[in-house]
Amino acid sequence: MLGSSYLYAMQRLACLMLLLILAIPGKSQINSSDALLDAMLKKYTGKWCRTATFVQYTYRPNDSLNKYMTWYEAMEYPDLLRIDFNSTTKGNAALFRNDSAYRYRKGLLQDIRVDKHDLLLILGGMYFRKKQDVISRLAELNYHLDHFSENTWNGQPVYVLGAEKGDTVNNQIWVDKSELRVVRTISKLSASEVLDMRVEACVKACGGYMESKLGFYINGKLDQLEVYKELQTGVKIDPAVFDPKQFGKVHWRK
Repeated sequence: MLGSSYLYAMQRLACLMLLLILAIPGKSQINSSDALLDAMLKKYTGKWCRTATFVQYTYRPNDSLNKYMTWYEAMEYPDLLRIDFNSTTKGNAALFRNDSAYRYRKGLLQDIRVDKHDLLLILGGMYFRKKQDVISRLAELNYHLDHFSENTWNGQPVYVLGAEKGDTVNNQIWVDKSELRVVRTISKLSASEVLDMRVEACVKACGGYMESKLGFYINGKLDQLEVYKELQTGVKIDPAVFDPKQFGKVHWRK
């Protein structure tokens, strides 16, 4: 028969182990959008790739004139993106810088407009900003951190930032539980249109991930499919590539 001192020691050990388990931060403690955002920033800040260049093959099934296109893109988080459409020399491009978008045609500036480009923030830019700045920007984009739920996506468990269970309309971000990476976003384009962005494929890069295939669906129907090739991450990009005043003078792709 076991002695009382041995039983007492085992009870103390069991209590100590339970306290240690409860004290260890774990994924099970993510029970709010704020806690989810904390976990994502902790995991990837300082590790996510800051820069990337790639060739994007674009398919638009509903666009008879531009069904198949090739876009040449350079990106630097948190807020720089350049897209050259179908050619790197003809001057048809879009330049996103800070919260503005510059549109060019045949090398000439056509217009400048406000464009906060939510995917630049959600798919990587957040890891190069302070938490409060991220929260403010998400709020401006109508993602509400006071809503949170859990779901499954492609058979895998996910957290949902910005929506309660069963909500498929309001702006929301779906995050894979195991890797804490964004796999889907849902956002309202208008009173009658909902955009559903899905990360169809990704690759590991730097200390995080880079998307290699995105699908965009409007009201459940495919509107645009993007496949990324020649992906280069962590590369040095001349700042002039993203400078509106130097457009046409330098390009990232030699």
